Amino acid sequence: MLSASMALSVAAQESKPVKSSISVGSDFASQYLWRGFVFGKGPAVQPWGEVSYKGFTVGSWGNYELGGDFKEVDIYAKYTHKDMSLLFTDLFFPGYAGLNQHYFTFGNSTTGHCAELGLSYNYSGKFPLSFYAGVIMYGAAIDTRPADSIQVNHSTYIELKYNGNLNDLSYNFFIGITPGKSILYQTKGFNVIHIGAGAQKTIKVTESFSMPLKLTLSTNPVAEKIYLTLVLSL
Repeated sequence: MLSASMALSVAAQESKPVKSSISVGSDFASQYLWRGFVFGKGPAVQPWGEVSYKGFTVGSWGNYELGGDFKEVDIYAKYTHKDMSLLFTDLFFPGYAGLNQHYFTFGNSTTGHCAELGLSYNYSGKFPLSFYAGVIMYGAAIDTRPADSIQVNHSTYIELKYNGNLNDLSYNFFIGITPGKSILYQTKGFNVIHIGAGAQKTIKVTESFSMPLKLTLSTNPVAEKIYLTLVLSL
């Protein structure tokens, strides 16, 4: 999620100013690609906004398919210390068939919510790598245990990414895996479900406005699918 941000300085009495920030933006995606799966049938608008204070961040992210029915509204909280971040995300799917559409209904086996707890690490040394591992903690209707449809399976996704730069272009290579059986990720055990490469470049539109452009080529070997996705950020 990339956008211009508005920085605010908050000064406490008898202390040095503490910087906080409010950031808002929106992406336009040629398709909604998530961990080797495409949701919806066409392009989507993905607005977002967040508030940060010291190492804490609270925000929201959404997906609205243009001319289609797939929608998603997420609320997340993150704490970052140095190169490590702990992230909790509540995902809600308005209009998803078979799920309860009342936002404040949290019955585990029917709710339209699910929640993931994730941990990320970013190393920016000579060989810059980022690592993410996320576990579904709630929402059996989304993450059903194969042997028990009213229990959460605790499906896990792990991704390793190499990040590099070449002139004014940033690029990455990534691989995403699931360590176990999962209906959510359509795997029967350990599998690679997302592998590919991405490139990002900032396009200067005017003297005061630039637009980040990201292109990703990836495949899901389990589903035998390949994707080429373009994202423009405002």
